[in-house]
Amino acid sequence: MTAVFRNRNFSLLWAAGLVSLMGNWMLFVALPFHVYDLTGSALATSGLLMAMILPGLLFSSVAGVFVDRWDRRRTMILVSLLQALVIPALLLVQSADMVWLVYVVAFVEASLGRFFSPAESALLPNLVDEELLVPANSLNALNDNLARIIGPAIGGVLLGVTGFASVIIFDAVSYVVAALLILLIAAPALKQGFGPLDRLSQRGAAESTAKLREKFVDVWRELVEGLRLVARSRVLTATFIVAGVALLGDAILSAILVVFVKDDMGLTAVEFGWMMTARGLGGLIGALIIAQFGRKLSTSTLVTGGLIFSGVVILLMVSFPDLYVALALLVLGGPLFMAWIVSLHTIFQQGTEDEYRGRIFGTFGTISALLMVFGAALGGGAADLLGGTVLITAAAVVTIIAGLISWALLSRPVKQMELATAGD
Repeated sequence: MTAVFRNRNFSLLWAAGLVSLMGNWMLFVALPFHVYDLTGSALATSGLLMAMILPGLLFSSVAGVFVDRWDRRRTMILVSLLQALVIPALLLVQSADMVWLVYVVAFVEASLGRFFSPAESALLPNLVDEELLVPANSLNALNDNLARIIGPAIGGVLLGVTGFASVIIFDAVSYVVAALLILLIAAPALKQGFGPLDRLSQRGAAESTAKLREKFVDVWRELVEGLRLVARSRVLTATFIVAGVALLGDAILSAILVVFVKDDMGLTAVEFGWMMTARGLGGLIGALIIAQFGRKLSTSTLVTGGLIFSGVVILLMVSFPDLYVALALLVLGGPLFMAWIVSLHTIFQQGTEDEYRGRIFGTFGTISALLMVFGAALGGGAADLLGGTVLITAAAVVTIIAGLISWALLSRPVKQMELATAGD
C-alpha cells in the first residue's frame, strides 16, 4: 500500500479525487434535502437522481471514445474547471418553481463527469504497475470514503446552520483545487496525444463539412468497435451483467433513501449526514483492508461476497429502523460495498488493453445508466405509493441477486480469462 503512495503521480490523482469528492458528498446530502424541503415530493426528489444518471445513458459510450482519442489528464482538468463554473447556478434555486434549474445543473454537471470518470479509470493503469492495480483501486476507494466521512458530516451541518449557499460554494472551489492537482501530474506520453483544447487550437472553427463528417464516422466506428469488444469477451460480458444488476439495486436505494430517512425513520439532514459518514467510515476501513489483503482473494470472490452481504446489511437496516442501529450497520456494510465496487473496476482494467479502456468504461457507464434510470424512476414513482421501507427491501433483494449472478458467471479468477482486444 505504501508503495503506491510513493508514486507521485498517483498521490496527486488521489488527492485531487479526495478534494473533489468531499465537495460532491456535501452536495449529495444537501441537494436532495433542499429539493424535498421545497417540493415535499418523493418523485421530484428522485427526478434529481434521474437528471444525474441520464447523461450516463446518453453520453458515456461516446465519451469513452473521446477519452481514448484525447489526452486523459488534460480532459480531466478541463472537465473539473467547467464543473466549477456550472455548480454556482444552484444558488438561484430558492423556491419550488425554480427546481427545474436543479435538474438542468445536475444534468450538465453529470454530463461533464461522463468524460472525467472513464479518463481517470483509463489513466490509472498508466500511473502504477499492474501488480499494484488492486491496492491502487482500493486507495482510490479509500479517498472516496474519506470524502464520504468528511463531506456528509460537514454538508449536513452547513445546510442546517449556515444554509444551502455555503455547500454550493465549497463544491465549486473543490473542483478548482482538483484541477490544479491534476495539472501537476506528469502522465506518460500515450497514443492519444491531444486534448479537446489542442484540437480546437490546431484546427480552429473553419473545419470543413467533409472533415466533420469523417470525424463523425470515425467516432461511430470506434464506438461500435468498443461494443463488439464487450460482446466478444466472456469476462467483460459477465462483469457488465453483474454490475448492471448491482447498480439497479443501488439506484432504487439512492432514489428513496432520503424519503426513508426523513419519513420512515423521522430523521433530519444532520442525522442523514451522520449516516453517510458512518457508511464512509465503513468504506474507509474496507478500502484499507482490501488494499492490504485484497490480493489474497480473487476479484470474483470479492464481488460475489461483497454484493450478497451488502444486501443482507440493507435488509437488517430496514428491519431495525433506528438511527444507532443504522449507523452500526452502515459501518459494517462499507467494507462490503468497497469489496465489490473496487473489484469490478479492477476486472475491467485487467481484462482490457489500454487503448480500449476508455471505451469499455464509457460503455459501462451507458449500460449502468440505463438500468439506474429505470431504478430511479421505479423507486421515485413507487415511493409515494408504497413507502420507503418496501422499496429499500426491494433494493436489498436486487443486490443479493447480483451477488448470486456473480457467483454463477465470474467463478474463475480474471487472470485465467482472456484479455479483451479488438483482434479476438
